[in-house]
Amino acid sequence: MALVWRDRRAYRPGSELPVKPSAWVARARFRDADGSTRKVEAWGQSAGAAEAALVAAMTQRAASSGSDITPETRLSALADYWYRTEVEHSDRAANTRQRYRGVVDGYVIPGMGGLVVREATVARVDQFLRTTTDEKGAATAKLCRTVLSGMLALAVRHNAAAANPVRDAAAIESPEHEVRALAMAEVKALRASLAADKRAVRADLPDLVDVMLATGCRIGEALALRWEDIDLDAGTVKITGTVVRVKGDGLIRQDTTKGKKTRSSVLPKFAVDLLLDRSVNGLPPGLLNLVFPTANAGPREVATVEAQWRKFRERNPTWSWVTPHTFRRTVGTEVDRASGTDTAAAQLGHSSPRITAKHYVETPDLAPDVSDVLQRFGD
Repeated sequence: MALVWRDRRAYRPGSELPVKPSAWVARARFRDADGSTRKVEAWGQSAGAAEAALVAAMTQRAASSGSDITPETRLSALADYWYRTEVEHSDRAANTRQRYRGVVDGYVIPGMGGLVVREATVARVDQFLRTTTDEKGAATAKLCRTVLSGMLALAVRHNAAAANPVRDAAAIESPEHEVRALAMAEVKALRASLAADKRAVRADLPDLVDVMLATGCRIGEALALRWEDIDLDAGTVKITGTVVRVKGDGLIRQDTTKGKKTRSSVLPKFAVDLLLDRSVNGLPPGLLNLVFPTANAGPREVATVEAQWRKFRERNPTWSWVTPHTFRRTVGTEVDRASGTDTAAAQLGHSSPRITAKHYVETPDLAPDVSDVLQRFGD
């Protein structure tokens, strides 16, 4: 930066008007976003004023060139900017956007929001994620890691950080949970318990459970099932959406599934018969044409159905360990044993059979009978 005294006889470059008496000009060279270096100058009644005006001019020039994020930007501001520019209007599912907003407001800003970008080191990120894992669990910590990674990747793209420190933070280990599914005899006994429970019948739980067992769909997907998704003549169903509650919009049917892909499957005969009966004797489907609407013909909320299920378990403690997701694991386990993991993954809509094998297939207590193979060792 250069400071130059200009007397009353001096003129501003490119101007026919003389500068004010006792004026100073501060000059510098600034490299714009297009890579070209240009001269920038600012005037003031003193050397300090001219210098301050030049700094302000270059700051404004940097902002207009797109450098919104700097090493001195607070992580709270970065989090808000990341959410508004990369999440809020993205094609992510409404549930995902809502979950990221909750993670930003509930964990990332309280835990790291006071730091500036240059202070977000690997050590600090690692400490935050370890503390979150200890206090809130691995699942929440993994969501925080995803959000932080997106935020700091944005900072890297703005040249506010040299590298993304989240990449070098320690991995978050999740405790292994044993997959438990219903055996075939248990499925029959549970269906009988549901049919005999008057409150469960009034809550429309038996048919809902049967559809989940017939498809392997998630509870929100079952509640979002529409009559146009079902072909009773062909005996097929399409899983096309899910029911979610969105802040500001209320309870809605989201026209995408968790995997963002429509999947079709062939229905077993008991499900075709059930749906044929509901098409005649079921509740009015409402504007959304839902298979499982409320009494007011609107969508049913997942949280409400889960609460109804918990009440059923309290009345029938034999099934205290069963959740709505157990039916999805039961389908995965039975299909895996009958037709293999690839087929089970296709039925559940997983992108990889490894997900199915790890999270949705129960390990049998008794290994397959290969005694005839092992007998060879004794012959």
